Amino acid sequence: MKMYFLLIVVFSAFLLNGCISQNPDPTPKLQHALLAKPNKTAVSKAIKTLVHMQETQLADDVFTTSSTVPLSNVDGNNIIDTQSRNTPDQFELMIKGKQCYIRHLDSKATIELKDVECKINEL
Repeated sequence: MKMYFLLIVVFSAFLLNGCISQNPDPTPKLQHALLAKPNKTAVSKAIKTLVHMQETQLADDVFTTSSTVPLSNVDGNNIIDTQSRNTPDQFELMIKGKQCYIRHLDSKATIELKDVECKINEL
């Protein structure tokens, strides 16, 4: 009986050790990205959601040449004075796997950018 119990304990130890020693694949981190094709509409919608703006002024090629974009706040038809804050809001395009995200640099609030294709910015 003792031998049976000893075999169960030894077998269980080997089994548990094997499970514990397996390293899962590391979670991919967000990396800076660029849009593969311009999509001002999708970017504008995401930024409006992130910072609760009604209007945004973006270049047609936003996030196609740089992973970060400064943005002056716009409220209706009036540009809010960002000079008093010293810097405009800044956003960055990020990628994790094949999914794109926009992150507000000050708050670190992040939103998924749907229906776009982006690639890692190799800078």
